[in-house]
Amino acid sequence: MKTSDKFRFTLQWGAETGEKIQAGEFLESLGNKKSEFVVMAVAEYIRSHPEALTPGQKLRIVVQQNFTKEQVEAIVRGVLEERMAGSPPFTRDNSVITAIPAESEPDLDEMLKNLEVFSQM
Repeated sequence: MKTSDKFRFTLQWGAETGEKIQAGEFLESLGNKKSEFVVMAVAEYIRSHPEALTPGQKLRIVVQQNFTKEQVEAIVRGVLEERMAGSPPFTRDNSVITAIPAESEPDLDEMLKNLEVFSQM
């Protein structure tokens, strides 16, 4: 809101992600300098994205969740365990898997192709 010689805003967000907690704690640590920091951050954003000032331009904010390697592994493990729960058990003969359900082969191939994503973390 703009008054005669000032702008006044109230910000609030939940503490449900690490990024939101970190941002809140950082701003809290600034004490009375929060406003100056926000002005500098917005100015830097506008310098990097001048199209944001175009009249009628809609600002698209995308929040990306950051996962640790351990969290990704836990998610993948959970998905695999869920998927494998409906499959017949595997048997091993001389360290070679001898029974792979036919319907799992394409999914398994696709998963193995995508493993490069996890090795880049």
